[in-house]
Amino acid sequence: MRPGWFAAWWPAFAGGRPVVVTARRGDRLVGLMALHRRAGGLSAPTNAHTPGFDVLAEDATAAGAIAETVVGLPSRGLRLDYVSLEDRGVVAIEKAAAAKAHRVLRMTVRRSPYLAFAGGAEDVDRRLSAKVAGNLRRLERRLSAQGHTEIEVADGRDRREALLEEGFRLEASGWKAQRGTAIRSSETTRRFYAALAVWAAERGLLRLAFLRLDGRSVAFELALEDAHAYYFLKGGYDPVMRRFAPGKLLARAMVARAAAIGLGRFEFLGLAEPWKLEWAPEFHERTLLRVFPATTFGSLDRAAQTAYLRYARPLAKRTVAQLR
Repeated sequence: MRPGWFAAWWPAFAGGRPVVVTARRGDRLVGLMALHRRAGGLSAPTNAHTPGFDVLAEDATAAGAIAETVVGLPSRGLRLDYVSLEDRGVVAIEKAAAAKAHRVLRMTVRRSPYLAFAGGAEDVDRRLSAKVAGNLRRLERRLSAQGHTEIEVADGRDRREALLEEGFRLEASGWKAQRGTAIRSSETTRRFYAALAVWAAERGLLRLAFLRLDGRSVAFELALEDAHAYYFLKGGYDPVMRRFAPGKLLARAMVARAAAIGLGRFEFLGLAEPWKLEWAPEFHERTLLRVFPATTFGSLDRAAQTAYLRYARPLAKRTVAQLR
């Protein structure tokens, strides 16, 4: 929710001018929500790359003021993606929508695992089952037998472009390139992450992590380290080294590092993939929230979007996966 994220996101994925709603007490800014107009409606500036979204507000009163204004804006409806129904801004929007008798549609679309630390350095292998922890230690020994291994964590202030290119190449190897989901598969996506990295590096938030074997990178993580948490945005590994599970070994090293330096959480982000759940049984539930005006068209639009989200979109995803 920092401005640098949206400064990188907007030119890559939205364009045009944002709709920015603010709340003030005197001259002081106490609340803000950025939106963009899309097909006659108002949408959050979010997409599949977004970990989460909310109203920025100092307190519940400011969140309520923002919510009432946003819900009252003329539009075909409000589309908020990747929100938490527990965030006070989202609670305020649902309350404001109910007050105007607007119709609401909710659908959980993502459960993103995270690992919370108790405080101080800890043996992170204890977070895993004995079988998984033992297997990772065996894989680490087998990889070390192939040559000199090391973990490099860079903040991007030096050699940022070269490290990003190295990381992007590794992230694109294997199945991500085949499915077209890698950063390098889309110039738009690449431009977003490159711009995000520039902003984050300037503020000391960027982390470019590599697992290297004799100097050659075999696994990569692109992350942000901010507000006492490590946010694992993107990653990849060399498929030639698959038998050593280098991606999991790098994740283990970065989890251990996060605990050692006193961070509060390791945010795996994305979907609840089995390997993430080995570490993190807890998750953030992300929801699509739609608000429709109390009109005949609003009712029809809600019915159409409900049918699409529950039936057509999952079917399309399964079909595309089978074709690939």
